[in-house]
Amino acid sequence: MKPFPLNEANRSLLAEAFADGQRVDLAIDCAIEGTMGTVLVDQPEAPTGFLLRAGIFHYFAGNPDSAASRGLIAAIEPPALLMPSGPGWLEVAYTLHRERPYFHTRYSFSADSLAADHLHRLASRSSTTGHVAPIDATTIGLVGEPERDLLAIDAFDSTADFLQRGRGYFWLAGGQPVGAAHASLVCSKGIEVSIFVQSRQRRRGIATALAARLLLDCLDEGLEPHWDAANSESIGLAKKLGYQPLGPYEAAYLGT
Repeated sequence: MKPFPLNEANRSLLAEAFADGQRVDLAIDCAIEGTMGTVLVDQPEAPTGFLLRAGIFHYFAGNPDSAASRGLIAAIEPPALLMPSGPGWLEVAYTLHRERPYFHTRYSFSADSLAADHLHRLASRSSTTGHVAPIDATTIGLVGEPERDLLAIDAFDSTADFLQRGRGYFWLAGGQPVGAAHASLVCSKGIEVSIFVQSRQRRRGIATALAARLLLDCLDEGLEPHWDAANSESIGLAKKLGYQPLGPYEAAYLGT
C-alpha cells in the first residue's frame, strides 16, 4: 500500500474513482475536499485500487480483482468497518481475512425534512438533571479515560484539530460529561453526527436534547447534519428528530 497525497490533482482522480460509489456518509466528500481521511493506493503513479480510511471506516474504489488491490484489502487491520463500495470489494475482503468480516445492516436518512421549530421543542426536554455545554478546551478536559467513547473523533488529526474544526455539545451531570452529540466528520457540505450517552443515563431525553441542539446549529449555518444509523436506538432517535428514512444498506465489520 502506498500513501496517496490529497493534493488537487489526486483529489480529482479520487473524485473520478468514487463517482459511481454509494454515498452513505460524508467520508468520501471529506477526502475529495482534502479536509479529512487518508487514502492508500496500489501504485501512486497510476492507481487502479483505492482505499479511503476515516477512523475505522474503510471505502474502496477501482478494480478489486488485481493482485495489488487484493493487497490493499489484505493489509487492513481490525477493528475496521468496511463500507459499501463497488462490486466485488466486500466479497474479496471476506475471502482474504482469517477473521471473517461480519455483515450487518445500517440505515441511511435524509436531513431535508428537519424542522427548526420541532428541534427547538426537543432541545428543551429532558427528564434528568444536568445541562448542555459546548465541547471546548475546558469541557473536553473533563472526559476521563473510561469515557473516551463519548467522542468518536478518531478521524480528526488530534483533539486540538477537533476543537478547531469540529463542533458539538456535552450533557454535564455533576460536572462530568455523561453524553455527547458532535461532528465525527466535517466538510463544506456538512457534518457527520455522532451520539453517545452513558448506559446508566439513557432513556432520559439526553440524546434527544443534545442532538436537537447540534442539528439547530447546522440548520442555522446551512450545513447538512448527516445521520447514519447502525442500531434500532439510532433509527428511533433519527425519526424522532425529523429525519426521513432512505433505506438500509450492508456494511461489514472486521473485528479483532
